[in-house]
Amino acid sequence: MDALAPHVIYEFGDFRLDAGRRVLHVTGEPRHLAVSPQVFEAMLFFVEHAGELLGKDRLLTALWPGMVVEENSLNRVVSSLRRVLREEPGDNRYIATVPGRGYRFVADVYRVSQHVSQPSPDDTVAVLPFENLGERGGDDYIARGVAENILYRLAGVAGIAVVAQTSSFGSLGQDPDVRQIGRRLNARYLVEGSLQRHGGRLRVTAQLVDAFHGTHVWSQRFDCVADDVFAAEDEIAQSVAEAIAASLHSS
Repeated sequence: MDALAPHVIYEFGDFRLDAGRRVLHVTGEPRHLAVSPQVFEAMLFFVEHAGELLGKDRLLTALWPGMVVEENSLNRVVSSLRRVLREEPGDNRYIATVPGRGYRFVADVYRVSQHVSQPSPDDTVAVLPFENLGERGGDDYIARGVAENILYRLAGVAGIAVVAQTSSFGSLGQDPDVRQIGRRLNARYLVEGSLQRHGGRLRVTAQLVDAFHGTHVWSQRFDCVADDVFAAEDEIAQSVAEAIAASLHSS
């Protein structure tokens, strides 16, 4: 029998953040708030480290792993997060700026862990880091970026819940058994893949796995020029979403 899987929810102020389902609720409002994937990642990281002084370098590394990002990007995400949390200028009920040092999430956070008897929700998918099969170490950056952008694109697809990047990317190298990974991430489906360079072209291979049954659902190879990898990411995300929808409808 599968072990009960934890489902973590954080409560703070008027908000209830469902980490597993990647949704944010406000007390008294019937619908959850629309939050962009990047802002959601930032909010989850702040909430999980409530009370800690988070330096800007640490935030940049956590929110854009393996990428070189300017500090202005972090400032924009924090500003967007303040708007989502409905902070007025100078309010700082949730996020306090520590001049010259970083930020601190200052609201009281309560963690609620629920246990579900099913191994995972049937509409939940986790995107794992893609593997660079080439000899160029610099392509590790591209491989990680491909997986990250597929995750963000899937997060915008209605009817699919996507496991947070900080959780799914943290599973790299921990366990080769897809069933164990699925249970740990509380995800029914896993997206995994690889990237390899051939001259000026990139070959991206992606596959969708049913982590509950340990079976292969879908796989496809995408060839593109290195300058047009974003088109491949869009195509992979769309194909994965269609494969999940077909699997759900047939179950």
